[in-house]
Amino acid sequence: MTTTADRGCRNAIVAGVWAALAAGATACAPAVPDQNLFTLSWGRLGSGYETFVGVRNDCVMAASVATENAAGRERAMPAVSASRFKDCMRARGWEAAAGGYSAPLGYDVRIVQ
Repeated sequence: MTTTADRGCRNAIVAGVWAALAAGATACAPAVPDQNLFTLSWGRLGSGYETFVGVRNDCVMAASVATENAAGRERAMPAVSASRFKDCMRARGWEAAAGGYSAPLGYDVRIVQ
């Protein structure tokens, strides 16, 4: 039979393990340049949301770069060059703007320099 003290001790150990794993994952994660790039909202006078999504998708594809994992294999999802993406969006007349359009949910990408 498990006592309340045993459960409390077990819960504390489990919480400590999760905290250590989270800290380790954060410490080992590569720095993400310009982390807010894809949370920016973009605007262009006279353009609707469908136009934005199409241009954004085109720019994500144009700015994609192949990256390798620790084993030297190409990752399944390419990363996106932050500078190429911004240049592409600006070349098509879009600028970062408060109250502009932002990416649809689930359209996250990895960002590299």
